[in-house]
Amino acid sequence: MADRDSGAVEDRNVEPAEESDTAAVEWRRRSPDTGRPPLVRRLPYVELKLEHPDLEPTGYADQFYPDAVPYELDGIHRIFYWRPALSPSSPPPDDWAAACATTHGLVGLDADSRTSPPLATDDGAALTVVVGGTVGGDATTARLRSYSLPDVTLEAVSESDARLTADGSAYAVSSGERRRIGLDRRRVEHPGDDRDASAVTPELVVRYPGRREVHHPASESTYRLFPSFGLDLDDLPSPLPVPTSAGELDAVALARRLGVDRSERPYPERVLWRAFAHHAFDPHVETTPELTPLESGHVLLWTDRFEAD
Repeated sequence: MADRDSGAVEDRNVEPAEESDTAAVEWRRRSPDTGRPPLVRRLPYVELKLEHPDLEPTGYADQFYPDAVPYELDGIHRIFYWRPALSPSSPPPDDWAAACATTHGLVGLDADSRTSPPLATDDGAALTVVVGGTVGGDATTARLRSYSLPDVTLEAVSESDARLTADGSAYAVSSGERRRIGLDRRRVEHPGDDRDASAVTPELVVRYPGRREVHHPASESTYRLFPSFGLDLDDLPSPLPVPTSAGELDAVALARRLGVDRSERPYPERVLWRAFAHHAFDPHVETTPELTPLESGHVLLWTDRFEAD
């Protein structure tokens, strides 16, 4: 997969013919006082991923909409997390001096902290590692046992570089650079596989684009976070007549009906629009969404489905 700021999905919709069908979707407005404001911090931002290209994938961690969407708006490079991905080990956001994103989430760092960010998943029976993937997006995976995960620690992040250690060796990646580091070969076994153990060479991929403006839902919140898209909720009726095509929500036609000019928005933000439209106004979902506009230019989306996640 190509490396980039974070995962993104292709907006496959072309401009449709004028919609002929609609479905009525109820929604409610929710007061800003009922939720904590999102995290918005502009700070040094590092991406790490630990890949195992020697392995045959046995799983696919796919997401129709990536957790994180990178794009530039008004000269500012954003990393927009629309759903929660924050590691519980992160300090309070006001103490952050840097942020580290991996295939497994987002970690904040204070000025004096070192961190070993999540690079694999251990369910107690086996370790699930990344074969190849994108930070904040899709990944192919493999389950292993009897595998010694490399010891990776992000030691410090400054304006000029990110410094880390991997299996006892020190590395530095300058701002604006990307580095792929081959680590020592390791013995691996696969769960339920009677074949002899094999060896793999893990590869640590470090990318330090520099400062980024990170947007993320507040810690332990249950809402989903989106840009405002220029929507004026005072103009939205409830129920809202949602355009459909073949019985399914038509996100492009909905944008046109609500006056959202997709051509004037950065391409990746159109991915966020589609995620917003489908989670807020899918006519097949039997729950009433609640929307909260913020003066910061965000919209919070609440539904019962998110409460249960």
